[in-house]
Amino acid sequence: MIGTEAKPFSEVLEAIGPRKKILIVGCGGCAKVCHTGGEPEVARMATRLEAEGYLVLDHGVPERTCYIQHLRTFFGEPGRKENLEACDCVVVLGCGGAVQTVLQATEEYGLVKPVVSALNSVGHMDTVIPDALWVERCSECGDCMLNETGGICPITLCAKSLINGPCGRDCAWLLIYNRLKALNQLENMRTYRKPRDHRKSNHPRKLTHTPSGD
Repeated sequence: MIGTEAKPFSEVLEAIGPRKKILIVGCGGCAKVCHTGGEPEVARMATRLEAEGYLVLDHGVPERTCYIQHLRTFFGEPGRKENLEACDCVVVLGCGGAVQTVLQATEEYGLVKPVVSALNSVGHMDTVIPDALWVERCSECGDCMLNETGGICPITLCAKSLINGPCGRDCAWLLIYNRLKALNQLENMRTYRKPRDHRKSNHPRKLTHTPSGD
């Protein structure tokens, strides 16, 4: 899940600027889970913008805003395309990917609309306490070493992202040592790991799928 948190409202207003007719798009995926872009948060943003004198033409929450097919369905609903055409800008309560997918959707309609991000993306989060606490456990480095470290990621949990043991402080490597000891795999602590291939984490990355025909 992509973790998000609300930007300061003043920052959103500054990004909107003099534009008055607003369309608000939330996200029924990660932002909904984080309580930053679901129906209640989108409705609250609409109320706050209207109190500032803006005209909110429409607001809604696609199933997952980073999926272009869900946005096509969303903007295909009665009246949505017309409101998109009429608005001065689109305010998005979703991750950075959602913002850019909304931009893609506007371009598919041949429109040039400012797209304003109302949230900050704060990383890949895993649920620790349902509906209450999320923690970053994976940095999505593109070169996973969990099989060597007992399922605990030093890239994320070690402050220095060290791959060959601790620097002397208590950190992820203490957890890894204890985990490997419990698994009777302490030999993994003696394995030297070559410097990582950081090309695997170069940005932007992409993922493609070719059907096998099976």
